[in-house]
Amino acid sequence: MGNVVSSAGVTRGVESWLDVRFLPVRLLVLAVAAVGCLLFLADSPSVLDWTIGLLAVLVTAGGVRWPFLTSLLVSGLLLLGFEIGDTGPVVAKVAAAIALVELSTRRSGWQPWLAACALAGAYLLHPSGDLAANGYRAVVMAGAPVLIGMLLRTAREGADHARREAHEIAQRRDAEVAAARALERTAIARELHDLVAHHVSSTVLRVGVARHAMPDAPPGALEVLDDIHASGKETLADLRRLVAILRDPAMTGDSFIAPADLPAALAAVVDRARQLGITVDAEVTEDVIDVDAVLALTLLRLTQEGVSNIAKHAGSGTAAQLTIAMQDGDVRFTLRDKGSSPKPRNGAAANRSGGHGLGLIGLHERVELLGGEFTAARVGTEWQLAARLPLGRPVAS
Repeated sequence: MGNVVSSAGVTRGVESWLDVRFLPVRLLVLAVAAVGCLLFLADSPSVLDWTIGLLAVLVTAGGVRWPFLTSLLVSGLLLLGFEIGDTGPVVAKVAAAIALVELSTRRSGWQPWLAACALAGAYLLHPSGDLAANGYRAVVMAGAPVLIGMLLRTAREGADHARREAHEIAQRRDAEVAAARALERTAIARELHDLVAHHVSSTVLRVGVARHAMPDAPPGALEVLDDIHASGKETLADLRRLVAILRDPAMTGDSFIAPADLPAALAAVVDRARQLGITVDAEVTEDVIDVDAVLALTLLRLTQEGVSNIAKHAGSGTAAQLTIAMQDGDVRFTLRDKGSSPKPRNGAAANRSGGHGLGLIGLHERVELLGGEFTAARVGTEWQLAARLPLGRPVAS
């Protein structure tokens, strides 16, 4: 973690140094350093030495726009300082190194190497000193800035790549969440069809029975009954056409469940969990059959997804506690498990503890549409799915 923070700090420092908005501050720092060098380190610098030094600092400002040309110009000023300066051009040496570092950071390819050759040439043409010493200075003072610049450019490009990847991951995640919500709403639409079709079918059947049970009824009443019967049959036909568009080929089974059948359906889920090696201790109150069909189906979906979640992330041998009860006009659903796998594969535990699985997003969407509340989080040493579903309240739009 320390290395990551250090790398991020270096990258931010490089970005600030290269940013055109930072140019006045950079020039001020370099100018102050140059003045200090000429005042305290140089041996009685002349006006010419001051002019070459400060001019080299000012020219480095062009590296923001024209780094290659700037590096060549500063190398030329360094050579000029060697040729006609009265003292060693220390400021021009530093300015030339800075210009070459900036060029290597901003550009790749032949430009940094050509500029490095130009800087090395300035050292080799130094009128004083033997050839070996000048050659060593040329290699060090031209090679080191290029290597430093390459390292900074690599860090900068790596940071840019990481930012692009993070942005793409965030976009993909948003798309997956939107798809999960759309899928859940489509599933709810299919279930709504099943629910409405159930009641309309019952109405059509009863009207048909009433029509045959009252053959001597007034013609007006028989006409109304016939009209209701025909309208109900047309409604069923329209619903079937609609569900043919909505239904996924992989979900062709009937998804409707009557509230009276909910305890048996929950027991079936518990039995299937035991076949997977998961022990579920279920406590379901008898009055759960008083909920409407939509709530019954939602409770079943919560149980199915919760058990699937346990099987996927905790594994065989897990013990779980399922509780469904009426409380203060709401249905309270809770499914807890401790999990038995100490090291789930592929970081499954970390993903589950974050509560961001697409299955959980679907459950949250379903419960929210019913005006309820849904949570999926770790509580102490246990993982818990919990939902509060209001009774007799309108569905959220």
